[in-house]
Amino acid sequence: MSTADLDIGKEALVSIGAKFTMSAFGFVGVMIFARVLGNAGVGRYYVALSIALMLVRVSAGLGNAIKKRVSEVETGSSEYLGLGLAFHALYVGGVTAAFVALLPALPVQGITADDVLGIVLVFSTVGSFQILNRFYAGIGFPGRSFWIDTVRSVVTLAFQLVLLLLGMEAFGILLGLAIASAITAVVVAVVSGVRPALPSRETFAYTGEFARWSIPTSVVNDVYKRADPLLIWWFVGTGAVGFYETALRLVLPASQLTASISNPLEVKVSGRSSLGKGVREDVANAMTYAGLLGIPMFFGALALPDVLMRTFFGSGFGEGGEALVGVALFYVFYIYQLPLESAINGTDRPELTFRVNFAGLLVHVPLAVVLAQRYGLLGVIGATLVAEVLMFFAFQYLCRELFGGTIFPTPIAAQTVSGLAMFAVISEVRAVVALDYWLPVIALVGLGAVVYFAVLAVASSHFRLTLANVLGPVYEQVLARRGRSEG
Repeated sequence: MSTADLDIGKEALVSIGAKFTMSAFGFVGVMIFARVLGNAGVGRYYVALSIALMLVRVSAGLGNAIKKRVSEVETGSSEYLGLGLAFHALYVGGVTAAFVALLPALPVQGITADDVLGIVLVFSTVGSFQILNRFYAGIGFPGRSFWIDTVRSVVTLAFQLVLLLLGMEAFGILLGLAIASAITAVVVAVVSGVRPALPSRETFAYTGEFARWSIPTSVVNDVYKRADPLLIWWFVGTGAVGFYETALRLVLPASQLTASISNPLEVKVSGRSSLGKGVREDVANAMTYAGLLGIPMFFGALALPDVLMRTFFGSGFGEGGEALVGVALFYVFYIYQLPLESAINGTDRPELTFRVNFAGLLVHVPLAVVLAQRYGLLGVIGATLVAEVLMFFAFQYLCRELFGGTIFPTPIAAQTVSGLAMFAVISEVRAVVALDYWLPVIALVGLGAVVYFAVLAVASSHFRLTLANVLGPVYEQVLARRGRSEG
């Protein structure tokens, strides 16, 4: 099947299952890390992880370029895979040499030699996995690529828990991630069924046309994302980083859903645009459900900020409730950018997404520095909110130029109304129920979810139709399999 004919709904459904499973395991891990290491220990881990993942973005950016090229109709793949692996090997060698040269200057602001070793191991193995898994998505398997990433999360948590029990603390958590990434990189290399080949000059040049924008975009994107914990660490301390990162994990499922939609969207848009076909309808459908979870998560955080932090991460994290509200709010604007960015990249215009993300970084960092000095953790979060709002409107402006108008479908209004109804119910129940134990908190969160989706089903005919179109075929397949097994 051509990538131009990819079923986004089916691929998104497969991806959602993978992403939510991955998110669940990751969340359990963060809960355990928080209780074992405390907010300062968790903060140290995330500082080292932030540095490692910033380094990964160079290879991830090349992976995006490779995904774009192999997703085009009638494009070979072996040389693109060979190019990606060779580049990453050279990159790892150069960065490792630089770290070895810097070792005599350690420790710096709490970063030790063990942390540096963990950083090198993580960025080298995760970078290899990113190249291979994005290649696999580009050849027509975006949903399966998410499930492979999910396997990586499960294996990661298993190794991390073992190493944590052995007393290796933050370094053990980094090492567990590196081991799991190496194992799953081998797995995806096998299941892709493609043997890497030496790239020709044409392959190198064609990839370079996209990579010269996708690599800077990936780096800028990650510098932007990692700037928050690094600035919080510098101006406030590792304890505040612990509050920020744990709050982020509570709202992460919202972006997991959006990524599950955006990844197959980019592959399909790439295929269709390579044939000269229109893509606006696909982009609009993706935007419709980008915030399906982000909106209720914001209203839930607004209703139960300290309760959620305290219940999931321990009593010492209750002070991070205000951070949770701020993070949930800027996440709403962030997730509505993901489908637009994927669509623009899919139409072979990576320079536009680079300019938007670079502009966001230029706004965010100076503003965050100023606000952090005055307001600490909340100042950094406020700067992120301002940058996310500006980037959202920038992407909408690009939609006018590329897709014939802004794209913000009307069903989003029904989702907002449903979120407000959920907030009202949770606020009323909270006033009469003691939430000093995890069971009533979970019950109240569940009640909020029921209210949100019930109101949405009543208010949005589009949502009802989508449920029928997506879940209907799945239900029919289950019945068919049951009938065959009984027969």
